[in-house]
Amino acid sequence: MDNERDRLLAWRPGAERFTRDDIILAVGLQCRAKQFLLSDVLAWLGPPDKAAGTSAAGHLAYFYSADAPAVPIFDVSNGRVVHFSTVSRLTPNAKRIDPETGKETALNVLDLMVPFDETDFR
Repeated sequence: MDNERDRLLAWRPGAERFTRDDIILAVGLQCRAKQFLLSDVLAWLGPPDKAAGTSAAGHLAYFYSADAPAVPIFDVSNGRVVHFSTVSRLTPNAKRIDPETGKETALNVLDLMVPFDETDFR
C-alpha cells in the first residue's frame, strides 16, 4: 500500500502510466498537503460528474471508471481545491435535520448534486 501511495504522491501533470482513476486519487492525496487552483484540477481531471455550489464554496464529484462503491469528492473554496474525501455511492452518507419535524433524515449527498456547470465554478 505504501508503494502505491508513494507512486500517487509522485504524480505530476503530464506523467505517463497513470490512469484517470490514478490521477483522481493522486490529485486528491496531494491536495491534502497543498491547495490546488480549481482551474488546474479541472484541466487535469476534466469536468466532474456532479457538482454542488460554486467556486466560492462547492463540491466536485468524480466517479471512478469502474462501478466502485465510493465516489471521490473534492471540496472547493475561493477558487481552490482545499480537501479530498470519498463518500458512498449507493447508500446514505450524511444526515440532516428536518426543519418541520426536528427529526434526523439520512440521505446521499450525491442526490443533492447536479451536473457540472462551468459558469458556477469560474
